[in-house]
Amino acid sequence: MVEHVVTIGADCTVRKAAELMNEHQISCLIVVENEKPVGIVTERDMLNRIINKPRQPEKTTVREIMTSPLTVASPEMRAGDAAKLMLERNIKKLPVTENGLLVGIVSLTDLLRCQGVLKFLNGISLNGTSKRIRKTVSLYFDTRGVERRKCPLNMKDGFSLGCQDKKCMWWADDECAVTKLSRNLDNLRGESDYLETVESASTE
Repeated sequence: MVEHVVTIGADCTVRKAAELMNEHQISCLIVVENEKPVGIVTERDMLNRIINKPRQPEKTTVREIMTSPLTVASPEMRAGDAAKLMLERNIKKLPVTENGLLVGIVSLTDLLRCQGVLKFLNGISLNGTSKRIRKTVSLYFDTRGVERRKCPLNMKDGFSLGCQDKKCMWWADDECAVTKLSRNLDNLRGESDYLETVESASTE
């Protein structure tokens, strides 16, 4: 989890929230009152509840557009259980609290990268989840819910993602171009090893 969480007061303006997101290059803020988390405001909230209405960000408070009550996890919650909770609640950010106080935040992408989480979620239904959630999960699962094999070239934030098959720029004809190249190189090495063996045998 990320321990440094950017927060905002519920009575601050939406403009202030947008400025904080831009300053820290983040997509959400945890809303606090009396040092306790009470909600979350995201870029999507701003689009749906401000831009599309329309409402004035200078006069609208964060309290008016935040999502509340807040779905939270504890630091002791297993990564697989946290990911399952996020899929069930259709959320991509999960604040972590301890004794009612905010101690961190974790994203669905973070959890899907954790070792063992994909196997824990294997076969889970995505019925009812939003398009953005399914898109995130599809980076690691195929359409049948089977874990995608890790790709050495398909990276995001320094992490290897699952094979994206025909959606990938490295896909050629009916398979991965890198896999095909690797197989051809292995075949060439095999032929080279065979020639070396024959050559050494003929000089003895």
